Amino acid sequence: MADPDLTLKAQFALADVADDWMSRSGVISVEVARRWIDGAPTDQVGIRVTVEKKLPENEVPPGEVFPEDLGGIAVDLVEGRRPQLEN
Repeated sequence: MADPDLTLKAQFALADVADDWMSRSGVISVEVARRWIDGAPTDQVGIRVTVEKKLPENEVPPGEVFPEDLGGIAVDLVEGRRPQLEN
């Protein structure tokens, strides 16, 4: 089970940057979430940034590269798709 104090710390850290990060090109969502390592869930808390497509760092616009951690909380960048409404 994830450490509740670390989860709260992650929520506060993310609150400070969420609007900025969501305004970046290709970002779908930002959230505090359980970390996955090597395809398996862990009990670690992290900040997950879901993007339409992961790019090599040299192709990311200046000022839009995400840090590896935020206040000591790991930042994971994952690819995903925007939700679609069903007809």
